[in-house]
Amino acid sequence: MITRLPARVFLQTARSISRPSTRYLCISRLASSSSRRPFPQCNRQYSTEPTSPPTESPRPTDLRSQFSSPAPPQPSLRPTPKRSLRPYIYATIFFTIGLTAGQYVRLVLAPPPLPPAGSKEDTLMVEHLQKQAEKLPIVQSLTTDPNWTSYEAYSSVPDPELSHRLTTGPLGGARAIGGFQRIFGNKESGEIVTVIWFGGAIAGWPGVTHGGVTATIMDEILGRCAIRQFPAQTGVTANLELNYLKPVVTNSFYVIRAIPEKGFTERKGWVSGRLETVDGRVCVEAKGLFVVPKGIKLRRLGDNF
Repeated sequence: MITRLPARVFLQTARSISRPSTRYLCISRLASSSSRRPFPQCNRQYSTEPTSPPTESPRPTDLRSQFSSPAPPQPSLRPTPKRSLRPYIYATIFFTIGLTAGQYVRLVLAPPPLPPAGSKEDTLMVEHLQKQAEKLPIVQSLTTDPNWTSYEAYSSVPDPELSHRLTTGPLGGARAIGGFQRIFGNKESGEIVTVIWFGGAIAGWPGVTHGGVTATIMDEILGRCAIRQFPAQTGVTANLELNYLKPVVTNSFYVIRAIPEKGFTERKGWVSGRLETVDGRVCVEAKGLFVVPKGIKLRRLGDNF
């Protein structure tokens, strides 16, 4: 069905379509006039600064250039601390102590070989020990005391027999007990004091005198005290008791005291003794019974045995 519109509305619409708008005419005039004169620029203030367009970074030429090189280390502004000498001092002290202890242990465990008895070196060592023994207080006091007489051990034994005896042959020389052995005797009390040197060759354990050597020396010295009491000037050992209290170190001077006990007869008697250090510390205690056997003729040993 066809509806007719009013004529007035149709005419107005046609006029609006056929006649251009004044707005569009103004824009076209402005466009044409802009070609003839420059358009005035307006400077408008913005609250934020306009951002510049991003600039493209140059493209890397190779793979290595894509990685940034590390920045060089900045020099430290702290002062360099001074090195202390304390560690070096401690190291020197401990090194010296260790070296000294090592040398001492080596000399104790593996001492150098000692010269044999009777050699030139042994003679020099004996002379040196004689000088050192003369400085001992007990030697000086007994030497100047008129109640005591002294002599060197085995001075009454003939020289050809010295090499056949245990204490003057294998145990002779400064390396054993031949460095120094002086006998001091008191005629009133019968006591005998012996100052003796123990060398380094008679050690059992390193640095300690062998117990058998100590027993041999105690037997010899206690027997010497008993023989001086017998009219026959001779005798043998019947019994010997020893108590080892402290170790007897080698390369040292020692003092052995022997005293005859009461009840001595012409053929039997007890003698007690002890082995001491130079400052009086007792290391060995001993007691022995000595007799003059019947039916056996023994050689007279004399006073300076």
